[in-house]
Amino acid sequence: MAIDTSLPKDIRILQAAEEVFSQHGYEKATLDEIIALADVGKGTVYKYFGNKEHLFYKLVADKNAPFLEKLHQAVNSVDSFEEKLKKYFEVMVHFYVANSTLWQIICFEMLGGTNGCRVNSDGDGFKVVPRYNSVKLSEETIERILRYHKILHDEYDILAQLITKAMQDNLLKEDTVPEITTKFVFFGVAMSIFNQSDDIAADMTDEEAARIITDHFLRGNAR
Repeated sequence: MAIDTSLPKDIRILQAAEEVFSQHGYEKATLDEIIALADVGKGTVYKYFGNKEHLFYKLVADKNAPFLEKLHQAVNSVDSFEEKLKKYFEVMVHFYVANSTLWQIICFEMLGGTNGCRVNSDGDGFKVVPRYNSVKLSEETIERILRYHKILHDEYDILAQLITKAMQDNLLKEDTVPEITTKFVFFGVAMSIFNQSDDIAADMTDEEAARIITDHFLRGNAR
């Protein structure tokens, strides 16, 4: 992939970063390769982004902001719970197929699984909990995990609000637990896309995928 050298340097760096991270993942990606592809000096990368982790976060945060806006617009464009679900999943499928590798990095490299910990709800916020007594996490690692967790939380919280409202409207089974149900559905869809993003892109439209997901959800949860 060639980067247009007429673009501003920060844009070139972000484009190069997306290419390199998508090819190699986070840990194996190097700033040297990003610098070479962007055709900038090493000092320029540090000037704009500070380090590799800050560069990756800027890349995914810039993608996530318009994604969240599209999710909100989609669910607000229709009235019924079923149509809201379809619109939500239509936007989600499109985004996750297009950004599958980067969001796999968030889920599998930047969050706590590989560090022997998990993120739990803690009142109105979240806390990082070690899975084993031997796990010791630095404050920097905890802050990083929570930063990337917030990206995913902001995405699935929109779905959680839909499910909670459907519960209040008596549209779902009484034993439906909104928080758990939301995570089962959201991460189930995400993992399915991660495992077969090429097949989904080739074999069905976003609308068809969203209809299948919605039908599957409602058959198991609707009254």
